[in-house]
Amino acid sequence: MAGSPPTGESIPQTPAADRRAEARIRAKEAAQHATQNRTVRNFARSGLAATGVVHGMIGLIALRLAWTGEGEADQAGALAALTANWGGALLVWGAAGGLLGLAVWQLTDAARVTAPSRTTLLWRRLKDVGKSLGYAGIGITAMVFAAGGHSDADRNAQIFSSEMIATPGGILVLITLGGVVGGLGGGLIFRGASQNFREDLATISGAMDTVVRIFGVIGHVTKGLALVVVGLLFVAAAVFTDASQAGGLDGALKHLAGLPSGSILLTVVAVGFVNYGLYLFARAGYLRH
Repeated sequence: MAGSPPTGESIPQTPAADRRAEARIRAKEAAQHATQNRTVRNFARSGLAATGVVHGMIGLIALRLAWTGEGEADQAGALAALTANWGGALLVWGAAGGLLGLAVWQLTDAARVTAPSRTTLLWRRLKDVGKSLGYAGIGITAMVFAAGGHSDADRNAQIFSSEMIATPGGILVLITLGGVVGGLGGGLIFRGASQNFREDLATISGAMDTVVRIFGVIGHVTKGLALVVVGLLFVAAAVFTDASQAGGLDGALKHLAGLPSGSILLTVVAVGFVNYGLYLFARAGYLRH
């Protein structure tokens, strides 16, 4: 056919396509440079350590909740406990800065990630962007507490659920939200059981490798189970049209505490959160290059 290129020859790129390809290459090189930047990596390490502290505090508060019925075992409760101590607000300000730096580092990682297929590449980038938004959210919450503010995740979840129940199509939104949160929990369980979290770590050898694996497996699985319960609570709020059923992490852990042998079950989850916090400290020390 006239105008067709000879067999075996590729069709030359248009100037616009060349510019797009060049822009992608430059963006990836910039992301690679930012990811390896010492300052950015130090912020990422401090953010991971700060997240580790928060999860460790959640575990300790959950342990108290299991045996005394007192405490708010979520990010808000952990941050409130930290700011209540002398110098705690300054510590939380520092944690907020580290968390926001970690969000930036995770976003640059999304730009440079590679994959064998376009679908896998899209999934990995969405996952990194989601992590970045999550770290930024915790960082902003930390800033609120450091400035003397407060937040109630359970109350916010119930208000949102109440509004959704009263809105046409809102029941479907709640069920979808519960499915997404539960799916994230399931992803964490799989990540822990399969030990896929090791891809985020530099090479570790000897006994330390075994210790970090134990922290990672127990931490990921138990946090995943807690998120599955949070998702189920949103679904329950939708199914029974009862906004009081919904709640955040604290509500999920209190729900576990109310079950038969709940104190023992919640103790196991509390220990898991402490393990997850220790894993995050290990990840800060063995940050992947």
